[in-house]
Amino acid sequence: MEKHEVYVTYELETKVETPERSLDLLLAEMTAGIQYVSTRDGVKMDRIQDTLPVVNGSILGRIVSVEKSGEGLKTTFALPLSNLDVGLGGLTNLWPMVAGEVFNFHFVRRAELVDLRLPPPFEKYYLGPGFGIEGMRKLLGIEKGPIFGSIIKPNLGLDPDGTAERAALLARAGFNFIKDDEICVNPDICPVKKRMRAISEALDKVEQAEGRKVIYAANVTADFAVMHRAAETAVKAGATGLMIDPFCTGLSGIDFLRRNFDLPIYAHRVGYGIFCLGQTYSIRYEVFTKLMKLLGADFSHVGGIWGKSEASRKRTASYLRILRDTSSGKSAWPVVTGISLENMADYYDFYGDDTMFMDHIDIYTDEEASKRKLQALKEKIS
Repeated sequence: MEKHEVYVTYELETKVETPERSLDLLLAEMTAGIQYVSTRDGVKMDRIQDTLPVVNGSILGRIVSVEKSGEGLKTTFALPLSNLDVGLGGLTNLWPMVAGEVFNFHFVRRAELVDLRLPPPFEKYYLGPGFGIEGMRKLLGIEKGPIFGSIIKPNLGLDPDGTAERAALLARAGFNFIKDDEICVNPDICPVKKRMRAISEALDKVEQAEGRKVIYAANVTADFAVMHRAAETAVKAGATGLMIDPFCTGLSGIDFLRRNFDLPIYAHRVGYGIFCLGQTYSIRYEVFTKLMKLLGADFSHVGGIWGKSEASRKRTASYLRILRDTSSGKSAWPVVTGISLENMADYYDFYGDDTMFMDHIDIYTDEEASKRKLQALKEKIS
């Protein structure tokens, strides 16, 4: 039987314990575990395998590499895949191993999870994007060039009819993709069932009149106990796409939607900052980008580039490479928000054709103004 391993890489600064012992303790905690006792002099820790000889050696991981990095170390661990069941536990079970105690051990001064490489069984089990770049082009009838999308914000005061009116306005103006705002699921002012029925009817009329399909993604971010009901309600009412905030629901919410609904999935990144932007403990967004695509996201946020350092631009470029990579399945669409006539040319030069550019609320007050704005944006990339 082939032995598979998960490779996880960190940049670490340690304290109290020596770097060597810190790495040994960290690896032990991710596999066999640690025994620790609080004393008057501090916490005393030992690897369980040092005190309990009955520990099965097959569960122990290994240190693959250690190198100097700034004030600390960059180290890669290999964890036996046999320590978890991909089909019963999966990424959710892996998460406490790779993103658990490393962020609160007393001997870790700073920790950043910089890379996570998963063995083939994960790629076989998880479905990846259902549509991806080519599938969405076929669905929308767009052979080349970027997709232009927009966001409807009912919380500004729009009821279902008002929301549908704005959606139809955007569709007639030429936008290809429209979605709910990230904080709008089922507010009193604009309930999802009524909202999606009105939007569906409005967009059907546009499609019949112009022969052009426009996707509307309903936000179904909800507790796991009711997520299926939220998504089913939206789909039955006419949603043609689903949006989820995976930093709020947990990453496996994407997989849940992918397996249960044959619609494009839009993964928002609201809340990512608390995981990715910390100065002491953090997880690189490349890790989340890789996982969201694996779990089934057809669209994933990558962030803008104006005002960012060269290093930040390189990081953004790495998100694009991850999403567009087809070596292990379909590619996914990077999503960029905050576009304007001022930055569109630079943005297009950086992100390219296989991108969805999202515009905001200044475009859905007047149809002719929306058409002029979209046309002007397209002229910036011609």
